[in-house]
Amino acid sequence: MKDKSKDMSHIVKTQRNVIGGENWYGENFKNKIDGLTEAQAFERPVARVHTVAELISHITVWRDSIIGKLKGQPTGLTMESPENWKDNELLKQEGWERLKREFYESAETLVGLLEKREDAFLEETYNGNGHDWRRLLEGLIQHDIYHLGQIAITLKLME
Repeated sequence: MKDKSKDMSHIVKTQRNVIGGENWYGENFKNKIDGLTEAQAFERPVARVHTVAELISHITVWRDSIIGKLKGQPTGLTMESPENWKDNELLKQEGWERLKREFYESAETLVGLLEKREDAFLEETYNGNGHDWRRLLEGLIQHDIYHLGQIAITLKLME
């Protein structure tokens, strides 16, 4: 990217690092989920704790919603939407490999869309709600890191 797009470049780099790069907190999604078996992905170590599969599905659903917004498509995803937190048994039918593949594909799609944008885009608002793209995209990164931490705790409880 050009120098004038340093903020967007930073967002893209941070998104890539959260997925599979180096982070100061030492973890990324590839470290945490690539070696998991199907059984591990769907294991609930403690009641009311999300499985890794549920967390990965949830992250992907929200990322896909933002991808839709970037493409100008209306998205109706809310906290109350059934796809926000899909049931573990339903996710088992989809399978762990598919969930992982969709997770990584959505990350690449997002990065691909962002790489085409300049910094000025970050100040534009979306959906007429007064929030700008910078807030949304930085929030998405925070959302991913938050749930990466939950995955780490879930895996620790499974030891």
